[in-house]
Amino acid sequence: MAATGSIRNPVVSVIIPVYNGERYLPETIASVLGQTDKDWEIVAINDGSTDTSQSQLEEFARKYPDRIRVISVQNGGVSRARNIGVSEARGIYIAFLDQDDLWMPQKLELQLAQFRSESSLGISYTNESIIDHQGNLIKKKVLTFQEQKNRGYVFEHLVFDNFIPISSVMIRKELFLLVGEFDPHYHLAEDYDFLLKAVRKYPVDYIDKPLLLYREHRESGTHKKIDAITLESFSILHEWKSRDPSFFQRHFFQYFLFWLKFRILKLKVNLRK
Repeated sequence: MAATGSIRNPVVSVIIPVYNGERYLPETIASVLGQTDKDWEIVAINDGSTDTSQSQLEEFARKYPDRIRVISVQNGGVSRARNIGVSEARGIYIAFLDQDDLWMPQKLELQLAQFRSESSLGISYTNESIIDHQGNLIKKKVLTFQEQKNRGYVFEHLVFDNFIPISSVMIRKELFLLVGEFDPHYHLAEDYDFLLKAVRKYPVDYIDKPLLLYREHRESGTHKKIDAITLESFSILHEWKSRDPSFFQRHFFQYFLFWLKFRILKLKVNLRK
């Protein structure tokens, strides 16, 4: 594992896993550089890229040596990359950002203010908009929040509806370490599993502003791998069912609907094959 950069002790560590992200990576990093709150570092993990991602990251690190650190590892998947990033992070808070997504300028400032006003808060997340490969707006303010469903202890709601975008999440580093890492066995719905572990024990709150711009393009997960993501999500749900069968007995109807959706999807996948 090789690293570059020299970082002071920031309040927020921004974790960016990178795998062949040359097309959108400069714009993604620029959205962090443009944050109104400047007390952050970027920990970028180059996960065995075969394109120009490494050279792009090294150039950013040379230009902003007190801001950006680059860690280069052999390819091991996004879960492992994020875990490595957090282990190297020096911030009090961790913010996750995927290599093709963007933040609005006030994202970190507003979330830090939320943590300062809510001493027991474990996780902050935000609304999102969807953009295309050129940055054009596709859909503004995607999520519709409800107080009882989306704020506080939300485990029973998140189980059947993963409404927290990982690139919008800010979490206390100490909480991340207590919850446990991203499971490296999961490569597509790893955020779903991690968030379930986190919200099982800790309260969350949201900011109802689209501070995340989620990019849909031909290589993005939602565009290319939605079937596989759903299949992995069901595998994760099945694992949680084995841990707490009584919970799923109490929420049988919701589980049945999720199971039915999974069976229909699996049938479609088999028919395509």
